[in-house]
Amino acid sequence: MAASGAAGKFWAQVRDHGRDVRTRTWWLLALCVGLNLLEASLVAAFARGMHPSIAPQASAVAPFGVFGDLRWVSVYHDSWAAVVGELIGVMVVRGTLTGLSISLAWPQGDVPAPGLLATYGRGIGATLLAAVLLVPSVTLLFSTAVVPVSWLFLAAVPAALLVALLVHRAAVRGDWWRRVVTPRAAGWVALSFVVLSIASAAMAALPAAFWPLIAVLSGVFNARAWLGLVRAVVVQEAPRRAVPVGAIAVLVVVACVLGGAVLGFNASRTAAAHQATKNYKPQVSAGARMDVLFVSGYGSAWDGNGLDPLPGDFVEERFSYRGLNAQGEPLPYTSADTAKPVAQLDKMLLAQIVALRAQSERPVAVVAESEGALVAKTALLAEPTPAVTVLVMASPIESPGRVWYPTSDKQGWGVASDEAMRLLSDAFQGVAPIDLSPDNPFLSSLDSQAPVLENAISCPIAGVHQVALLPLADATVTPASEQLPFPTVVVPDFHGGVLGTPEGEKLVREILEDKPLNTGGLLTLADKAISYAATAWQVPALAPSDYPSPRRLGPAGSLSCRQVAGQLRHAIFPAMQP
Repeated sequence: MAASGAAGKFWAQVRDHGRDVRTRTWWLLALCVGLNLLEASLVAAFARGMHPSIAPQASAVAPFGVFGDLRWVSVYHDSWAAVVGELIGVMVVRGTLTGLSISLAWPQGDVPAPGLLATYGRGIGATLLAAVLLVPSVTLLFSTAVVPVSWLFLAAVPAALLVALLVHRAAVRGDWWRRVVTPRAAGWVALSFVVLSIASAAMAALPAAFWPLIAVLSGVFNARAWLGLVRAVVVQEAPRRAVPVGAIAVLVVVACVLGGAVLGFNASRTAAAHQATKNYKPQVSAGARMDVLFVSGYGSAWDGNGLDPLPGDFVEERFSYRGLNAQGEPLPYTSADTAKPVAQLDKMLLAQIVALRAQSERPVAVVAESEGALVAKTALLAEPTPAVTVLVMASPIESPGRVWYPTSDKQGWGVASDEAMRLLSDAFQGVAPIDLSPDNPFLSSLDSQAPVLENAISCPIAGVHQVALLPLADATVTPASEQLPFPTVVVPDFHGGVLGTPEGEKLVREILEDKPLNTGGLLTLADKAISYAATAWQVPALAPSDYPSPRRLGPAGSLSCRQVAGQLRHAIFPAMQP
């Protein structure tokens, strides 16, 4: 009888133990699903026309949740008081949710769960640590929404992922900084990154009717990821020696953000410099049939000399960011000359086309890259000229100005992000000539003239055959819904490096000779897939209704191409009314 009673008591304890685990698991599942549904519903209700692409991260394992929160805050704050209040709210709410998720996911076993106060305290502390380490990545991603170039994204997101791989344990164990990262825990972080990317891609690709289902499914995965991650950290053996994980995390962020962006920028500058040394006034053959005006990108420089880059019956000239001399010839320029407002550069380009046309009766093709592509497109859209028959845009800046920051005062959406961009630009200046300062005339003009510039890329130009050469890397910063209404060719390259390669030159020559192009294939599919997946890690766009009234010209997409052309014409020639 005694043995039977002891056995019954033992099995009752096992049964109660199992019930406790199942109950906590169900609560964790409800929490994760509920958070995702809540964020998706709020976006759908208050940000019309936007996709809740970040919603699957609302309940994700640390620190992906705070990464999503910070990106929302970077866009949606309109004063210093607001950003301070929002950040305090993020620390408290996200820290509490992290602590609650860990409590619900804590495995039964030899390691007792810490008390609620200790768990929530660790959750808030870990959220604060992650927020500090993620600020540089968030600032770079905000910058990509101002001027979408992929090398900023490719520096920001790997840095954020490495921070996640290093500090995900901070909320689980007080001695996390002494422990190495286990493969199982790192695997859950990496798997979460992949699944969150897929979930966001589905949010962006599917109609709103599917959003609740995606929120639920991603919430279910997040709950399972919390269970796996917490168990992997809790059951880890005690370390034999201390590992300075916190210091490593800081070094990783500095190396990825500064090193990655500098390498990308310098790579694009090298390609631009290679292209810039290659042309000016070659011998004109009697059979020359077309003038080609090359427009390099931001940060390029030209010394006035060079060779003919395109074999064939073309006469080539370089657009000068400095202007023309008295004889109508382009002047050498430095990289500093490229930092001018878009409207000023538009006017300069139109003047050089007029001067080029005065020297020849041949048709003109404009081949432009990055900033140059934006300048060429907006100038020709504002003032079409029969002289230009072809426009080739390599690494075009698609949909710039998706966020806003105050350029003239210290109030308005993105005021703290404005200052963060300035500080990050100062840090870059010590290692490379990268000017991310919001005071940069080029960036300021993108901020002040959108959504006109955002809509301009998709507009036709009367009498001009347009073709875009899209580097695959730029899919990371291109809106998933972007669909250019003219031929596009995806090139396996990085931003700003297309024209400096043999493949790029071959494509340009084929376009100018009116040869058929391969506009489909696996690269095009990869471009679209990457574009959708990257929405998970971009900052949310500012809703059109939230733009300040001088810039709020109507809902997104409401401007016709005729209105866009009128607005651009008025910006170039202020005396003209749009």
